[in-house]
Amino acid sequence: MKKIKNENGAIMVEASIYMPLVLCTVMALLYLALFNMQEYLLMYEAQRAAAVVSREEAYLGYEKFGMGSDNEIDFSWGEDNIPSSDTVNSYYEAYHSNLRSLYRGIGRLFSDGPRLDYESRFSDGVRESTLIVLGNISNPQIQVDRGFLGTDVEVTITHSLPVPGVLKYLGYHQGMTLRVAAYNYSVNPSEFVRSVDLAADFVSYIMKKFGLADNYDKFWEKTNKVLDLIL
Repeated sequence: MKKIKNENGAIMVEASIYMPLVLCTVMALLYLALFNMQEYLLMYEAQRAAAVVSREEAYLGYEKFGMGSDNEIDFSWGEDNIPSSDTVNSYYEAYHSNLRSLYRGIGRLFSDGPRLDYESRFSDGVRESTLIVLGNISNPQIQVDRGFLGTDVEVTITHSLPVPGVLKYLGYHQGMTLRVAAYNYSVNPSEFVRSVDLAADFVSYIMKKFGLADNYDKFWEKTNKVLDLIL
């Protein structure tokens, strides 16, 4: 009969090898899951900021409705889900509060670039959506580029994270930076038509003053014929 050797303590040797690997792997997966959730939260904040900014850029007085004032991406007026009469009046009053607002399309062509007022407005919402408090999270960088037909809005948020000790133990020594970006294009068709109509009336008035009204009318007749053929 073959004698069985004493194997007491063999499981301790195996556990000392496998348990650290299992624990490190589980902790690494938990960290990566947190990083992934943090990225999705930052993406939501970037998309929310892009949606709110694009609508406010397209429709003057849109901020009077309080859209996105909390952590929302759409309107919230309570149970009735309709704005008050004062809110609607303040929205329409924003259009004719002054000449700068009425003809803002001209000034908008020369005011491209970063918008610090928007960035400070959405910075609190970005920080409240942070799951991982370590590292440095930037304020949302909001770039507004206005054009003739519409406005490009781009929102970028970065979050620099230190590398956890577990990932360093597994050989990952580089830093980790989460970067999300959202893009939106805003246009107000009614305002564009109004601006084109005002420009056409102004050109017609100038032509009449210089005695070129007949040539101007013939030009528009030919233009309309070409548009009819194309459209």
